Amino acid sequence: MMQFRLEKRREPSKAMLYATPVVAVLLTMVVGAIIFSLIGFDGIGAVREIFFTPLTNAYKWQDLGVKAAPLIIIGVGLSIAYRANVWNIGAEGQYVMGGLAATWIALLTYGMSGWWILPLMVVAGIAGGALYASIPALLRTRLNVNEILTSLMLTYVSVQLIYYLVRAPWKDPMGMGFPQTRRFSADALLPNIFPGTIVHAGVPIAIVVALVAWFVMSRSVFGYQMKVVGAAPHAARYGGFSENKTIWLALLVSGALAGLAGALEVSGPFQRMVPGFPTNYGFTAIIVAFLGRLNPLGVIFGGIVIAITFVGGEVAQTSIGLSNAATGVFQAMMLFFLLAGDILVRYRIRRVVPQTAEARS
Repeated sequence: MMQFRLEKRREPSKAMLYATPVVAVLLTMVVGAIIFSLIGFDGIGAVREIFFTPLTNAYKWQDLGVKAAPLIIIGVGLSIAYRANVWNIGAEGQYVMGGLAATWIALLTYGMSGWWILPLMVVAGIAGGALYASIPALLRTRLNVNEILTSLMLTYVSVQLIYYLVRAPWKDPMGMGFPQTRRFSADALLPNIFPGTIVHAGVPIAIVVALVAWFVMSRSVFGYQMKVVGAAPHAARYGGFSENKTIWLALLVSGALAGLAGALEVSGPFQRMVPGFPTNYGFTAIIVAFLGRLNPLGVIFGGIVIAITFVGGEVAQTSIGLSNAATGVFQAMMLFFLLAGDILVRYRIRRVVPQTAEARS
């Protein structure tokens, strides 16, 4: 019987490192088409509507920018944390807390006017996300509690906090009983950069965040510290880098960027706080970070790809009757193929020749 084993490479394959995201997307299309065909849908049509229609339909390009912006911002923060081997899984909760902090400022300044309102909301959002991320940082560094569990569970706390606030103290008195805040004042809303479109100022901000993060990670001591602590913690300690300090920095930066995304979303597309504000951007950005190879520039590519699946999923619902859950299926397959491909980045497949009885003796 032919046998195979995995043999660790001396150096990870650079070619496969950058090829696997593309291969993962292509395999997702092929396998997705087969699966949906087998369960009675137009599989080829589903792939066409989800992956190609958002690119070929010019009216959908603005939707791509709006969907990609929060994914890129959160994905950049997660890529920095994951580089340091700090596994922040609760970016969704930090995104929510950033949106709540920005909403608090918007409600406090309701009826006021001034250029300073929106920047103050953004600062509050960044602070809200960072402060929420400080909880798992504190638990990890003081009590050695795994940040995966704490950051994830805090997400559900933040969602319940939204439900409470929009149904009680922040509920719009003129909202016909709907659980939502009042619509923000004009100076608390994110401006659109192109008249007649929905493309808001958060889109270029996302690109700037990715470029700045790339420069910092590749040209600064901070970036070097994140990489060394994540790749070789013993060498990092020998070089004078504190593991606990790195954990704090990684979680605060990733939380702050998730909070920034929350502030931009609540002041842009939503324009008020509603129960539907948690849109799983924080969880989906995990796929974005890995699709971008934990590189801020690659995260731009990953954010656009995942945004295509979001917009395409909405198109597929109306055109071929595909359910909204189909988008999650395609995204999950993409992550699966990406992580499976990562094995081949670090290992090669070797054929094992079984020894004969005479050889063993």
